[in-house]
Amino acid sequence: MVFRKSATTVIPLDDLSQKLCDILGCNIYLFDNSGHIFACSVASAFLCPYIECSLLAKKIPDYYMDLFYSNDQSVVGIYEEEPECTYGEVGRCTFQNRYYSIYPVFSVFKKTAGILFIRYEEQFSEADKVLCEYTCAIVSIEMLRQEQEKAVSLSAGAAKAKVAVESLTFSEKKAARAIMRDIGWNQGEVFLNSIASKTYTAPSTVSGALKKLELATLITTKSRGVKGMHVEVSNLNLRDELEKVERNPYD
Repeated sequence: MVFRKSATTVIPLDDLSQKLCDILGCNIYLFDNSGHIFACSVASAFLCPYIECSLLAKKIPDYYMDLFYSNDQSVVGIYEEEPECTYGEVGRCTFQNRYYSIYPVFSVFKKTAGILFIRYEEQFSEADKVLCEYTCAIVSIEMLRQEQEKAVSLSAGAAKAKVAVESLTFSEKKAARAIMRDIGWNQGEVFLNSIASKTYTAPSTVSGALKKLELATLITTKSRGVKGMHVEVSNLNLRDELEKVERNPYD
């Protein structure tokens, strides 16, 4: 059961929304404070020719977002006899008797996201409402877990970049900065002799800097033969560390 697993197991939010969609028999949309849909599931009974079109933009319609913005409490069981299609160019929805609810998701006392539940022909029962409330709790836990994992990953990436840059010699640091500027701190082609000439170092120094950064998984390289070497940055913390060195070259 998804509710028992969620306390100890990471559940992708798309999987979670699909499982709950199957249980509740309704469409479920998870969205952030800007209205961007980051997970959703549509009940097979409510599929229509326009559902994929309406989801292409991954955006919650404005009239739902207005309710979300104006309420910090759940908005439950709103009824529309002849609802508008969520795909704006259509007009009337294919289905009638729409019931929908919007539940805010809080993390550390801040409203960070919301969940839109939509069903046709049958209103949400009290049992359904309990499941909706519990869904919000699960989504809040999962989002917090993801934020924590992201913070740990960023911290590890920053530490890796710091250690790698500190391992470079003074000349290798100069060469590394010149390479990064040449590729716009992103990716591009470089020529070792050209970099060596710009930084008054030897081509072997430039090659050594690239090898050290690649071994630290901060960059990836691929030889292009006479066209030089393709370099791509894979750890964005590299720029911060090299710029720190430029500001304080003898630290």
